Amino acid sequence: MARHRHILRGRSNFQRMFDEGTWVRTEFFKLLHRPNALSHNRIGIMVGRRFGNSVRRNRAKRVFREMTCHGRLHLLQNIDLVFFPKPGMDKVPYHMVDRTWQSLAKKLPI
Repeated sequence: MARHRHILRGRSNFQRMFDEGTWVRTEFFKLLHRPNALSHNRIGIMVGRRFGNSVRRNRAKRVFREMTCHGRLHLLQNIDLVFFPKPGMDKVPYHMVDRTWQSLAKKLPI
């Protein structure tokens, strides 16, 4: 589980992400990323009501938390990430979403 300092919080931080971040689109999710001036990475997950009921939204958030805990996030330095799941992502097996994240993490700026 991520420590509290590794979670992106606050309206101003998210607004800065939308203003200065770079979008990457994959088959299962969209990712917004930008460098930060901190000594650690921060992640945010945005799942709107349009995605589905609370069970589906929470499952999508769990998948992203699991991906970032066991994925390549530790290899990235000083970066903020915001994940946006695409509709239907919660029905895809975890390993397919994780494989997409693993290949994307290699391409992100370090």
